[in-house]
Amino acid sequence: MKIIASLVAGAAAGVAAVFLHLFLPPFGIALAVVGTFTAIWAVGRSYGKRKYKVLATLAWMFIFTRGASFGNGNEIFIQGDSLGNYFLAFSFIAIIAALLLPAN
Repeated sequence: MKIIASLVAGAAAGVAAVFLHLFLPPFGIALAVVGTFTAIWAVGRSYGKRKYKVLATLAWMFIFTRGASFGNGNEIFIQGDSLGNYFLAFSFIAIIAALLLPAN
């Protein structure tokens, strides 16, 4: 149950971050990064183990990868412009920080 909840939390944070990062730049990126950090950190605090944070991170990365890839209709949600690069870099830093914090 905890595994599924961690995956769902990571995926939900990823979906929210992908859609929010372009909203009112730079506030959308800041909100997406803070939300990503908070979601990964909260999974660790809720379940008390780092492995659940890693699972949430993997789900977040899957959603990010899908958002940065072309879909069936050649749509792309995370573009390779400066906003997309800032989103990737700051999210990576936030995820590493959330993973390195103690889980309990």
